[in-house]
Amino acid sequence: MKGARLEFGSPISDAVSRIRFAPRTNNLLISSWDSCLRLYDVEGSALRLEAPSQAALLNCCFQGESVAFSAGSDCAIRRHDMHSGTQEIMGHHDDIATCVEHSDESSILITTGLDKMIIFWDPRLKRALVSKSLQVEVESISLAGFELMLAMGSSAYLYDLRNLDGPLQSKESKVDARIRCISSASSCSGFAVGSVDGRVAVEVSASSTSKNTAYTFRCHPRAKNGNHHLVSVNDIVFNPCVLGAFVTGDNEGYVAAWDFQNRRRLFELPRFPNGVASMSYNKNGDLLAIAASYSYQEADELVEPPQIFVYNMDEDWFGSASTGRRKNDHISRDRKSSVRPFNAIKYNYKKKKSRQHSEGILLYGRPICDPTVVTFEGQFLGNPRLPLSSSICLSFQIQSLCLSPSVSLSVAGQLEAMSDEEHHFESKADAGASKTYPQQAGTIRKNGYIVIKNRPCKVVEVSTSKTGKHGHAKCHFVAIDIFNGKKLEDIVPSSHNCDVPHVTRTDYQLIDISEDGFVSLLTENGNTKDDLRLPTDENLLSQIKDGFGDGKDLVVTVMSSMGEEQICALKDIGPK
Repeated sequence: MKGARLEFGSPISDAVSRIRFAPRTNNLLISSWDSCLRLYDVEGSALRLEAPSQAALLNCCFQGESVAFSAGSDCAIRRHDMHSGTQEIMGHHDDIATCVEHSDESSILITTGLDKMIIFWDPRLKRALVSKSLQVEVESISLAGFELMLAMGSSAYLYDLRNLDGPLQSKESKVDARIRCISSASSCSGFAVGSVDGRVAVEVSASSTSKNTAYTFRCHPRAKNGNHHLVSVNDIVFNPCVLGAFVTGDNEGYVAAWDFQNRRRLFELPRFPNGVASMSYNKNGDLLAIAASYSYQEADELVEPPQIFVYNMDEDWFGSASTGRRKNDHISRDRKSSVRPFNAIKYNYKKKKSRQHSEGILLYGRPICDPTVVTFEGQFLGNPRLPLSSSICLSFQIQSLCLSPSVSLSVAGQLEAMSDEEHHFESKADAGASKTYPQQAGTIRKNGYIVIKNRPCKVVEVSTSKTGKHGHAKCHFVAIDIFNGKKLEDIVPSSHNCDVPHVTRTDYQLIDISEDGFVSLLTENGNTKDDLRLPTDENLLSQIKDGFGDGKDLVVTVMSSMGEEQICALKDIGPK
């Protein structure tokens, strides 16, 4: 696999928001916060178009080869002619426009914005066909045929473009944190979502007759201390020509390829200088473009100049992910005869007095496509004899390989570390839920939730100051503790992440009230819950006591968050 950085005469001066390959050629469309839409010819290694706009561009897409659309921070949806370089405004959202997609099958343009609206446009008539108001902002959208996938909060939704008046269909995403990206599988039916806490949820069916494959996993395995590596998954793209293969990119600059059917990682690229903001496959799936750019998500983000890399995805790396076939499959079937070692050594690294034999490792090394990767194949010479095969990605190019006892011992340690790095793929039943999830401060609105001083709070007022000399606007939050009602305040840069609590509400039927102030509640499965006290709010307390004293059937609502529970509401369902 060979990667190359795209060279621009004038460097991209601000964050890259989206990159897209054209539907039939290897032209790459690039939108960025520096208000420019660029068209780059990857095959010719030349910038074909640079079209400045009046506002930062947050998203872009193609309509055929000659027309593109962009979503701007000035709420405008722009149409760009790629031949002449001209542009025109098609329409506006009431707030910042964030997502744009064009459906070739239905000839409809879909846009979303911070105004919690999804608008369907007719690009030929340059007017809106249907507008739908949503409950929350759309974080990401993805198209596959007539099916539009939307990510909102921690949920995924499906919309059929053949019925614009139809409802949104809720899809289980199996993640409880905010979804950062969603991607439809083009080569099969299904989708994948990436969350801000580093998890990926996959639900894919390889064929119309096969059973759905659904599970979640974290892109990074657990650290040695048992903690999870919580880094936002910024983008997911499915390979259009390799069944079962998709790639994830996170906010720390790591890109990894996965086989969804066999639930394994195929490879990981060397870390990029910035976080991965966007990725795109060309139509044949043999070129992968990666935008390494800061994305204003974290306070301590790497702020190296944005760069775009293109990797040639040859069959040595992908093959058919679902079956495990490779271009050089004959090597693994006849390892001893086909592998040509450029050095091999047998050595003793441990001798036990109680045994008459010595243990060691016999290694064969051969370089493959990437000069930073070496594959070792051989066997462990012990009792029993164990096969050994692995690939190691290095941070330097391999000029030569000469195995000595000390070097071999070091390599063996790396091989052991690679084999111990396991990714835990989990179903919904065993997926653990965290108490909070990160969310960018600038996206938290009034009546939303936030953690202030380790307390779950509801936001009652939020104001944003202008950008200061240090480049960060500040968000001033005034919030009320959802359990004790205390007023708390916090000031956070708008580009920084805040902790947001998971808040749930559950209804229970009230069975009894004890003398010491505890209540007995009936759960859905017929058991009783006896660990809650009566609420401290005097009005709600009197309503519960009076209704229970009058013999009414009462249903109480219990609010739960961050390990605390409290009765927060009362429903009167009539006399007993």
